[in-house]
Amino acid sequence: IPRPGALLADNDPRLAARRYERALALGPTNIRTIGDAASLLKSLGRIDACIALDEYVVARDPVNAVGHYNLGGSYLSARRFDDAIAAYLTALQLSPNRIGGQFQLGIARLLGGDSARALDAMQREPLEVLKLIGSVIAYHASGDRDAADRLQAELIEKHEQDAAYNIAYVMAYRDDVDSAFDWLRKAVAYGDPGLTDIVADPLFANLHSDPRWLPFLESIGKAPGQLAAIDFEVRLPRT
Repeated sequence: IPRPGALLADNDPRLAARRYERALALGPTNIRTIGDAASLLKSLGRIDACIALDEYVVARDPVNAVGHYNLGGSYLSARRFDDAIAAYLTALQLSPNRIGGQFQLGIARLLGGDSARALDAMQREPLEVLKLIGSVIAYHASGDRDAADRLQAELIEKHEQDAAYNIAYVMAYRDDVDSAFDWLRKAVAYGDPGLTDIVADPLFANLHSDPRWLPFLESIGKAPGQLAAIDFEVRLPRT
């Protein structure tokens, strides 16, 4: 399932970096370009720099639901769960029916340790596939493994090809590590755009200590050394 953020130039972050540099040189205060640059920084694992840009966007346009939504995602990547919840609540106040808003709020509540309110948020998500994904992990966290297993089977049956990346992090969160790697390989085969943000996704935390994790990241150009070699820095305007 695609996520909000920059379209990273044919999955080429170096080319994306050059394009955003040119765009920012032409319009250094354009908040849409700055927001897209923040998404690129997140995909490179540079979360602090990403947050600085997203906070700038929100400060410049405080009634833009997209800005608060993106800031929530950046806080989530930084494990700043209370801040993420606050940002998502603001986004939903500004745009109550926003696709993904309740889902992301649910993720923030879940990772912050509130599985009951996480499940409630997931049940309010208007997009069926996100509601299904979120319900699997929320039921798992609440201890209802039977419900989680049933909904997981439904998720795979209905959305194998369009949600392989999401299924991978469901498996990772449920500590089914072998299946998570199987689904990551499927996500690569299907060209799933979710892989763009894999290094910043907290739902893969259970895979980080597995010896297969770094080789997988390297195979898709997302290992730390590969990302660090991409030159991209954004200086925010003073005004």
